[in-house]
Formats: sequence, structure tokens, C-alpha cells
Amino acid sequence: MSATAVIDVSDVIERQRRNGLVLKVMILSTAMMLLDGYDLHAMAFAAPALIRSWGIDKATLGVVFSAGVFGILVGGLVFGYLGDRIGRRLAMVASTVTFGGFSLLTVWANDLNMLIALRFLAGIGIGGLAPLCFSLNLEYVPSRYRGTVVAVIMLGYVAGGSAGGLIAAWLVPHLGWQIVFWIGGVLPLIAALVSFFTLPESIKFLVVQGRQPDEVARIVNQIEPGLGAEPSSRFVLQEEEPAPAGTGPLAQVTALFDGKLAIITPLLWVAYIASSMTMFFLNSWTPILAEASGYTPAQAAFGLSMFSLGGAVGALLAGWALDRFGVLAIAAVPIIASPLVASLGLADFSDVGFLAAMMCVGFFVVGGHQGLNSAVGQFYPSANRSTAVGWALSVAKIGSIGGPLIAGLLIGRQLPPSSLFLLAALPPLVMASCVAALGLAQRSRTEAISERPDKVNQAAPA
Repeated sequence: MSATAVIDVSDVIERQRRNGLVLKVMILSTAMMLLDGYDLHAMAFAAPALIRSWGIDKATLGVVFSAGVFGILVGGLVFGYLGDRIGRRLAMVASTVTFGGFSLLTVWANDLNMLIALRFLAGIGIGGLAPLCFSLNLEYVPSRYRGTVVAVIMLGYVAGGSAGGLIAAWLVPHLGWQIVFWIGGVLPLIAALVSFFTLPESIKFLVVQGRQPDEVARIVNQIEPGLGAEPSSRFVLQEEEPAPAGTGPLAQVTALFDGKLAIITPLLWVAYIASSMTMFFLNSWTPILAEASGYTPAQAAFGLSMFSLGGAVGALLAGWALDRFGVLAIAAVPIIASPLVASLGLADFSDVGFLAAMMCVGFFVVGGHQGLNSAVGQFYPSANRSTAVGWALSVAKIGSIGGPLIAGLLIGRQLPPSSLFLLAALPPLVMASCVAALGLAQRSRTEAISERPDKVNQAAPA
């Protein structure tokens, strides 16, 4: 291939067949998200044994849980920015080392203040990994599979949270609460080491930044072996929108509101907040409200498990629908979720009917939320994608915190479960309106791009 050959990396990615490189990226990302999900729930798994060991009040641990949540919020912002500056690969390794290292240090925590500080610092790493994993995979897979791939990665996250409960039930009685953090510390550090040596950098990031043409050529040849790319080739990248003009933190954030993003970003953020309010309300309060409605503690706990199971299936189908029909298809999901959530407080379900209803609610509530996760990175250029996803996931914590908090205040005022579930059914309607507007914006932009005579906006010199 001649030194002047021009290779459009976007076309290479779009026409690729199944290959080992992209499969490796997906597997490593899913494994890292599994560990991320485990560490997110580690404190909850260790809490009962920790309370007995330290002789502290249950309410005292609320501060520890809150510290972790605020760490996650900070992590999405910090590591999202780092992903756009130093690269997805190094930022993913750094975030995994962060939550793994501080989780491991928790083994030696000996007072509440130390525990609060360590959970906050571990939360920074936990919150940083998801936007980086989303961005890296979105930049390696064809557009027809992007939603599905993000949904699969999030299944790793869900599996990590589920596995932690089994580990806690099996090992904590014999080895104490510290074993939860031994596992949550050592395994991420091993994963970070493996990823440092085997995980490739985002090819789109390298092209946008004009870095390492030899590495770009190597990756291109792995994706399409017969192409014969060389470091002297000129690699270009077709992007939906131009890259941000600046590289500092403020420039990266203000770029989220440039041009049509001035409408898209607020719509995404409001959709995330609304979705998170209902999802975390149900995760936090459903067992208590179910018992207040007459179900046994076992039925209430099993109902929450069915909620999670339905959500896992819904996430996969939401990813498929996004790939097949675009963002507009997801708008139907929260519209269906709204009356289903309301029915939990209004309908008189049998025991089996309650479990079936919880599975259906999880399918649409969690499925819709994961559909947002699959869609968010597709609205932004590679140069700003990690920042955009990090901010969206961090802003979503407003709903994650606000939903359960508002419900707790209303429960304190003796509001009946039927009214609480009715109120929880309102945010999905807000989400549906935002997603419908996003879908129309995506369709308009796609049509505009298809009519442009020159679609190449980013180019890296050889």
C-alpha cells in the first residue's frame, strides 16, 4: 500500500466481520464491569457481619453508603475527562486500580472515619469505569451492534452484584467481613494488570488525537487482515460532529452543549434522572412496601430478585431494539413501564401474580434504563465521548439519590404504598418524552449526515 493511501477507519469498523481483537475488547470490558458491580455492592454484602463485629448501629452505616455514592458521582466526571485526555485504555486501568486498591485497603479499616474515606475513594474508581467501557466498545463495534454490546457489558455488571451475595453467604460466616474486600481488591488489581498488557487503545481515539500511526495500522490490519495498512498511510475518521475546540476540563464540558448538543445533552440528563428515580426507588423500597401490602418477607425479597431478572432480559432486548430501530424505539419502554409500576400499589395480586408483575416491571424499568446506557455514547464524537458519558452517568445520581430519599420522606408521613407506587410511575413518562425527542433528533441528524458531500471531519496525519 502506498504512503499516500487514505484509510477511513470508520468504514473499516463498519464493514468488519467477527474478529478476535474486538471479541477480546468486549470480554475484558465485561469482566472488568463484573468486578465493578461486585465492588459497588461490597459494602452491602459485608454490612451485617461488620455491624456485629464492630458493635455499631445499623443507621451509622448510612453515611458509609452515601460516601460511596458520592465517590461514584465524582468518578464519572474525573475518569470521563481522563478517558478523553490520556486514552480509554490507561483510564480504565487506572479506575480499576483505584477501586481495587482502596477496596483492598478496607480490609485493614479499624474505625468508621477510615471506612467512610475508603468507600468514597473506591467509589471514584467504581464510577469511572462504566463510561470508559462504554466508549471503548462503541468505538470498536459496528453501529448495528452497539446497543447490544453495551447491554452485554452491563450484564457483567449485574452478574457481579449477584455473585457478591453468593460469596458473602458462603464465605463471610467462616472468614469474616474482610473476605468481601479481599476478593474485591485482589481480583480488580489482577484484571488491571492483564488489561494493561492486553487491552488495545481505542482506534478512534488514536486517530482523533493523531497518535501512534504504527499502532493504528496494526489494529486496522487485525480488524481487516487483507487491507495491508501501513504506518505511513493517512488514517481518517468519519464523525457525526466535529471534535471540541479545546482540551481542558471546561472546554470538554462546554462542548457537550455545542450546536445540536445544546438540546440533546439536557434531554439525556433529564431522561437519566427520571429513569434513575423510579429504578432506585423500586430497588430500595419495594421489599418494605411489599411487606406493608401483606406479602411475606421471603416473597418481598424474591420479588426484588425477579425485578433484577426481568431487568437483565429487558436490557438485552432494549439493546437489540436500539440497534434495529434507533433511539425512538426505546421511548415505548417507559410508556409501558409507567402503568406497570402503578399496578404494584393498585392491583390485588396473588403471590404468583406479584412475582410475575415484578419481573415485568423490571423488564421495562431496568430495560429502559439500560437502553439509555446503550444510547448515550452514540450522540457524541470520539474526542468527547468519555466526558459525555461520564457526566450523564454522574448526573443520573441525582435521581439515584433523590428517588429513595423522597420516598423515605413520604413514607415518614404515612403515605400509603398505593400512592407511592403511583408517584413512582410518573418519572417514566418524563423519560419517554425525552427519549422520543432524542429519537427524532437522531433521525434528523442521520438524514443530514447522509446528505453531506464530505463526511470526514477528523483526520490524523501519517
